[in-house]
Amino acid sequence: MTLSPRWPQLLLAASALLMAALTAFAARVLFAAHPETEGGSTLFAIAIFVYPITLIMQAVAIVGLVRLAKAGADEPTKRTQGLIGLAFLSLAGPVLVFLAFALMSR
Repeated sequence: MTLSPRWPQLLLAASALLMAALTAFAARVLFAAHPETEGGSTLFAIAIFVYPITLIMQAVAIVGLVRLAKAGADEPTKRTQGLIGLAFLSLAGPVLVFLAFALMSR
């Protein structure tokens, strides 16, 4: 079984979607619900698992992109560059939500 040469791009896209879902859930719990009674502890439990998994997914995807480039594949394409930027920006989403919540709570 061989992997498609596009697997690093798909992994980057999946990690960005996973992080967007975490960001949306965090924003809903922190700003629309009462964290003490409506998912606050669940949010932190999910974040403890999702954030490191996303980091691992992105690291594996970047290693895959580097290996493709060394093998002579036409990398990084504009799509790949955009996905790399999106993936790294997606990591900032939950941090910004928690920072905004902390600043509003003061």
